[in-house]
Amino acid sequence: MNSVNPIRRVGPPKLIEKFLHWSLPPELKDPVLGDLAEEYLQLVAIQPLKANYWYTRQAMCTSLQFLTKTKRGLIMFLLGILVFIGISLLAMILGGEISMYSNVPSFLMVIPPALIITIAATSKESRKNAFALLINEDLSLVKIELRAAKHVFLTFGNLSLLMGWIGVLIGAIAMASNIDDLSYFGPAFAVCILTIFYGFFIKGLCYAAESKIQFKIISQGE
Repeated sequence: MNSVNPIRRVGPPKLIEKFLHWSLPPELKDPVLGDLAEEYLQLVAIQPLKANYWYTRQAMCTSLQFLTKTKRGLIMFLLGILVFIGISLLAMILGGEISMYSNVPSFLMVIPPALIITIAATSKESRKNAFALLINEDLSLVKIELRAAKHVFLTFGNLSLLMGWIGVLIGAIAMASNIDDLSYFGPAFAVCILTIFYGFFIKGLCYAAESKIQFKIISQGE
């Protein structure tokens, strides 16, 4: 009985190839990827390990040349988010131990309810488009799809803020109900303040994402 050995397809490293495809301008994707793949196949027949290193180095160098041009919006968006988070963390560290800003009940009060309601109130396609728009500058969507994607971040941000204010009320009620017992005051006050802090923090991140999508809506014209 004859056994047929499957032919193993030899090709460039998939992850590196996808990154190069993502970073190149549309008109250069096929020519550049084709030339690099052809040279890679010639080299892999002689030195497989060297071929992978060569392709990775060439792909990364080429990607970096075009990245600031094709993905400028994404880079600036991520830089803004990092600055926002970095300044917030710096303020926490300068204000005392960063553990002071960590409270599990406050976190559970804000994030899970806001996330669950957002999933229930939006479609899977709109959520997929919402995150895809943040990393893919070339994604082409009609205006109604853009607005649906923006609505995902708007809903999550507003619900986080709303749950934060509800946490403030819960904490205030807990403090008022046990005003004579100081042992209740600290945990209740932490819930009272940290829930609104978490809510505003999430709202800030969502607002940045909303603004990025809103720019695409405006660029299409009213």
